Amino acid sequence: MGEENARAVDPGRTIVPDELRSAVAAVESRASTTSDLPPLAPEAHQAAVSALRLLRYRPRSEHELREKLLSKEYPADAVDEALERIRVWGLIDDADFASEWVRGRRRRRGRSRGALERELRDKGVAESHIAGAVADIDESDDEQQAAELVRARLSRKPTDTGPGADVQGERRRLVAFLARRGYPTGLAVAVVNAELAAQVSP
Repeated sequence: MGEENARAVDPGRTIVPDELRSAVAAVESRASTTSDLPPLAPEAHQAAVSALRLLRYRPRSEHELREKLLSKEYPADAVDEALERIRVWGLIDDADFASEWVRGRRRRRGRSRGALERELRDKGVAESHIAGAVADIDESDDEQQAAELVRARLSRKPTDTGPGADVQGERRRLVAFLARRGYPTGLAVAVVNAELAAQVSP
């Protein structure tokens, strides 16, 4: 059996969380060696098992896994060996991780491109992988996403535009809401002003 057949998932294909959990379970159910791969050293095997438990919870970047394992006081050489084996098994791929992170955070949290880039940098993902993951998001996409977020917010609590209404306060709250999701101030102000104006238009 060649090394390619020892992989838990096919290389070059994005791994979704449910598939990742299934792949981890398959790896955990077998020994750390196969006919084409040598056994892991004892501490590396322990580190690999610990890494698999972390991956069962959610996908992680290689940097995240390394930092977690080192924080558990596994020796650096054991961590390197464990991560290399998990990479061969096909369970860590920073390009796939970055793409999935961007899709998920964009869909569930409405994060801006800039916020997503910062989050991935914090997770130690290489700039080339970050660039590939956010390549399809431009300023107009961010503007549209911000507008959808503001509309959804306003639909839950329509703005009071009558006498004594705190329109400026509402504007500040909405701009701050977008800022927390990483949208630049200029874009946030423009989107909020446009959406508030649309709401009071006859």
